[in-house]
Amino acid sequence: MDVSVIVPIVAIVFVFSIPLLAIWTDYKKDRALIEKGLYEPEKPGPPGRATLVWGLILTLVGVALLIGSFTVREQLLLPGLIVGAVGIALLVYTFVIKREKPAE
Repeated sequence: MDVSVIVPIVAIVFVFSIPLLAIWTDYKKDRALIEKGLYEPEKPGPPGRATLVWGLILTLVGVALLIGSFTVREQLLLPGLIVGAVGIALLVYTFVIKREKPAE
């Protein structure tokens, strides 16, 4: 085989095997802790944390697309508005969730 064929094959094998190895070792660690009785499941974080992160990311991407569409004069105005609107909707959802008191 030629080197130009072997290098991509090796790269693909490593790219897919490293995450699988990480998942497998984490599974083995959890199984060992369960057998010893020391396993404590992760507690969920505060509500709205994931939507806050995605809202900020999408809002800033939308703003960047809008600024880019004004400077380049391309057809990026509509995608920028759509992505920005989704980001703002996620931010509003996050702040509504945080305002509500959790039922305990």
